[in-house]
Amino acid sequence: MPVSRLTLIERVSRFLRSIETRGLEPSRWEGHCTKQALEALNVGNIGAAEGHIYRAKLVPELRTSDMLVDFSPESRSPTLTELRSELERITAS
Repeated sequence: MPVSRLTLIERVSRFLRSIETRGLEPSRWEGHCTKQALEALNVGNIGAAEGHIYRAKLVPELRTSDMLVDFSPESRSPTLTELRSELERITAS
C-alpha cells in the first residue's frame, strides 16, 4: 500500500537534505530518479513517486539501467536547487 502524500513529501525533503549535507549536487542517478518522483507526486501518482524516490536512494552497487524510465544519457541532471524548488512548488499546491 502506498504511503500518504505528506509522508512522501517528507521523505523527498529528507533525501534532499541528505544531499545538501554532503555538500554536493545530486548524482545523475539521484537527480533523475528524484525528478521522476516529483513529477509523479505532482500528478498524484503516489505509488510511482514512492518507487522513484526509493530508487534514488539505492547505493551504486544495486543500481541497474533497466530501473530508469525515460532516461537519456545526454539529459542534464537537475540541480539541488531545482529539485528543492519543485518540491516547494508541489508542497504549496
